[in-house]
Parts: sequence; structure tokens; C-alpha cells
Amino acid sequence: MPRLQSGVWKHFTPAVKDGRETFMCNYCLKTYTKNATKMQMHLDKCKEYSVVSQQSPGSDGSSSASIPVPSFSFLPSATPGGQFLIDSVDQRSQAYADECLARAVYATSSPLTLTDNIYWKRFFSVLRPAYCPPTREALSSHLLDFEYDRVQSQVHEAIGKADCVTVICSGWSNINETGTIIYVVSTPVPLFYKCTKTREQTHTCTFIAEELKEIINEVGPQKVFAVVTDDAPEMMAARAQVEEAFPHISAISCTVCSIQQLLDDVVAQPSMKALCRRAEQVARHVRERKILEETFRRWQNAKIRNHSANGTTLTLPIGSEWTGVVSMFNGLLEGQDSLQEMAVSPTLDVEASIRAAIQDAAFWKGLSGSRNLLYLIGNYIDYMKREDAVLSSVVDMFSQLRYHIGASLSGSVLHSAEQKAVMASLDRCQEVCVKPIHAAAYMLDPKHVGQQTLTGEQINSAYYVISNLSHHLNLDEGKVLGSFARFSAKQGLWKGAGIWSSCQHVSASTWWKGLCSSEPLSAMASAILQIPPTTGACERLLSHFCSKKAQGSLSADRVQKLVAVQANFNLLEPSDCEYAPLESEEEKKVSFQSETQ
Repeated sequence: MPRLQSGVWKHFTPAVKDGRETFMCNYCLKTYTKNATKMQMHLDKCKEYSVVSQQSPGSDGSSSASIPVPSFSFLPSATPGGQFLIDSVDQRSQAYADECLARAVYATSSPLTLTDNIYWKRFFSVLRPAYCPPTREALSSHLLDFEYDRVQSQVHEAIGKADCVTVICSGWSNINETGTIIYVVSTPVPLFYKCTKTREQTHTCTFIAEELKEIINEVGPQKVFAVVTDDAPEMMAARAQVEEAFPHISAISCTVCSIQQLLDDVVAQPSMKALCRRAEQVARHVRERKILEETFRRWQNAKIRNHSANGTTLTLPIGSEWTGVVSMFNGLLEGQDSLQEMAVSPTLDVEASIRAAIQDAAFWKGLSGSRNLLYLIGNYIDYMKREDAVLSSVVDMFSQLRYHIGASLSGSVLHSAEQKAVMASLDRCQEVCVKPIHAAAYMLDPKHVGQQTLTGEQINSAYYVISNLSHHLNLDEGKVLGSFARFSAKQGLWKGAGIWSSCQHVSASTWWKGLCSSEPLSAMASAILQIPPTTGACERLLSHFCSKKAQGSLSADRVQKLVAVQANFNLLEPSDCEYAPLESEEEKKVSFQSETQ
């Protein structure tokens, strides 16, 4: 008797009959309930299957699976009025189809259980009856290994072609006290390079520094111009070790991390904490009492119809995100009139403490001013989180931030001592964030030429960076500084107005590389202006890791490979040739003959 080679299920078509799931033999149309033993016994005796399974290997030496498929109305017949069509998939076609399907699953972050779903199985059966899609195990093992190796090969190729790169890393700890550090190499396209998992006792600055040095040596120290990390103490100490080992590399802190610390310091001030507690008590009191909530909603809807409100509702902050606090403040301020009317209504039972808060003018004044202060700082965080954020904007951002915070503090709920504490926090934030490489980027960005923002000390530090990198790139320092002088004075190549207007339409790095490539300063300027100011690329990968870890059944190695493939798929431009199926030698001969005739 012929025995099955690749499982019983591929020889039956699933269907639903009288509300029950059934399986119909693809050869004789006999129907069974889901019972692998009985279905195996049937195939051992099925004459039609016996005939099909005795097919000889194909001409290219590979075996093929030919399956007679019932001629449903939506499937073509082999002959007019015929009952079956014969579909077959040889090993080479099966492997190529598996590869393409796996790639589509990974690229779209689809669940690996997709091919186990009965509706997808039916779809594949209609599309190609003889094709047996890979199992979840195959998608998470050898197919993933193959795709990971292929994508990583492209990553290393892209890094090899880059003139300059930046190494970015960020780490965090989960509830199992297992640290994960993500490493990204920016070309400037942020490519996921690898991640490491360490126990807390080995999660030290020395360990991180050694990892960074290893990556720098792998990609080539001569093309690494900067390292960007988060602001964890271990990371800060590791950066110092990297700069000591590679003097030409600038190791800097993530700008977003520093501004987030500034925002946390503002929220941590006693007056701000008291305001947040009071605001949350008011919002929660109204939301948790049905009569008050319905009354507030009804009155707000009436104001919306009269165009005196925009539909904001009362919300409570979730987690530590600044947007939650600002949303709560916005909801209270938008509903201020309705809340104050409710507080004096004789028919509504509002607690005395809540009524006192709603009727307190100082509460609303502090709420408005504090909302503006938090919104201001939060907007700068969101601005620096953007993928198009550039290093040269950090200097200008702190200049604006200092001006606007100074103007907003007076309207907030913070007392004078707390305001001084916030400004001191801003000073620390700027000291951590703005380094000589930032000053150099600011001076080299054509959008900032002529602006007097830098101090004399910062200008001198920028000159030092330019001189240091000139030696690293084996450039004539005198010629480089001469080129920089002409650029700053808008002379020579930079005399016309057209070249300056063009910088508004392309990135500063492209501007130097494309329009100013003849200048000695070009290579260095282009490299510096490609350095990202944040670890945002690493933080965006966090959501990928969290979603994959939530699946539970994947090992840490599988999760890393899956995230690497998915993250880099959307960054590496696919070529048509990499998706073309491989031809056999016989097919190549036929194709060549047809083209030459």
C-alpha cells in the first residue's frame, strides 16, 4: 500500500457540512470528520490516490506532487465537462513559494500561525490546490533562518557601501530582570544590527563599552563618526570608554532622554504634583458618578451645538506619558463653564471639596498656565522623536526652549523656588545634550548660517571637532578651514543666492554631498550632518520586541531574528531580481534559444 510522505491533511479539502467541519478526499470525493487515523486508512485503500502517488520523478530529477482537484464551479476543468484538473508542485517550486510566503509574513508582521488558519488554507487551496503552505514551525525555524541570513547580508552590504555611519544603542530591563540592549547602525538609514541580553550583574558599563567597540571594529572604525546612547549611568560611562579608545568618535546622549528628564523634573515639583492630584480628583469625581457624568455630557453637547465648545471630554492620565496629563488639563479647561454651573446647581450632589476646587479661580489659572508649560516641553520631545530630526537642530532647540520656558513659568502653578529648580534642570539638560559635535553640526548646516546662537566656547569646540576629523580623514586642515571660512562668509561657491535657497529642499547632508562636493569641507560636513540626535531608532524597535515576546512560544533568538527581518525589510529597497524564481538548467537553455531565434 502507498504510504503518506508529507502528512495526511494536504490530501483532503476542508469544508463545513451541517455546521460541522468535514474533510473531502481530493481523489475520490469521500468525506470524513477530522480523524487522521481513519483518513490515513482511507488513503491506503483509495485507488485514485494509488494511481497518482505512483508517478515517476520529473525530468529534472525532482519529485512532484500531482493532486486531482474536484472541478468546482470556480476552478477550471482539465477537459470540457471533465471532472478533475491535475495540479502539481515540484520541490523547487514548493521551496520558492514557501520562501515568498514567509517573506510576506515577516514583512507585514503577520502572525506565524497564519498558515494554520482554516480560511487561509482554503484560500491557498483555491489559488494552487497542490501547494502545501509551510507550518508555523517552518516559519519560525529554517525559513526564518534563511531570511535572516539573507537580510543581514544586505545590511552588511549597505553598511560596507556607506561613507560614514553612527552606532546607536539603547537598553531597558523587563520584569524578569533580563536586560536587552538594541544596537542600530545608521548609514544614515537606521538598520537593526543586533541585540544582546544580559543579566543585571553583567549589565555594566564595561560590558556595554566592549559591545560598542566590537561593533565599531566590525563595521570599520574609520567610517564611524559618532555613538548615540540613552542616558542610563552605565551608558554614559560606556561612552567615555569608547571616546578614549577612538578619539575621533563623538559619543553623545539621546536628546529626547534629556528633555524627558526635564519634563519629569517639572512634573515632580510639589506644586505641580498637587495640581495634578487636584485635577484628577475633579475629573474622577464627575466620571464616576452617573448623574454628574450624564449632566456634564448633556451640557457640553449643548455648548458644542452653540459652537462654544469643541467636544473635549474629561479624561484621566494613563501611565507616565505627558500627553495624558495635558489631555486631562485640556478636558477640564474645555468643560470649565459646565463644571462651574454644576458646582452651583442645587439639584446636583457635588462633594464640598470638589465644589471648592471648581469655584477656585487660582485652580483654573494654574491649570491653564501649567498646561501650556507641559505642552511646550512635550512638543519639543515629539519634535525630536521625528525620524527626520537632525543633530544641527539641537542647539537651536535649546535656545528656543530656554526662551519659551522662561516666558511660561510665570503663568504656571510653580513657585519662585520651583521655577529656579526647573531652570537649573534645563541647564543640566543642555550640558548633557549639547556637545562640540552638536556645535559643529549647527555651524555646518546651511540653514543656520549667519545666526548668532553659539557662545565663543562652543565655536572654539566646533573648530576643534573639524580639525580633529580633518586629521582622521587625512585631509589638509588648512584647506578644510579655508573652505569653512568661505562657506561662513558666503564667498566663492557660496556667493550666489540660488545655492542657499536650494538647502530648503534637501537635507543638509545631501546639500553638501551633491552641490558642494568639490570643496575640501564637503566629506566632513556631510558625515557630521548625518549623525542622528536621538536613540529613536532603537526605541521604535521596542514595540516589535514587546509584541513578539507577548507570543510567548518564541525563544529569544527567534524573537531577535524575527524583529531584525521585519525592521530591516522596510528600510532596504527590494530589487526585482531577488524575487525572480530560479530557473533550472533546462529552462535556461529553452529561454536562451527562444531569445536568439
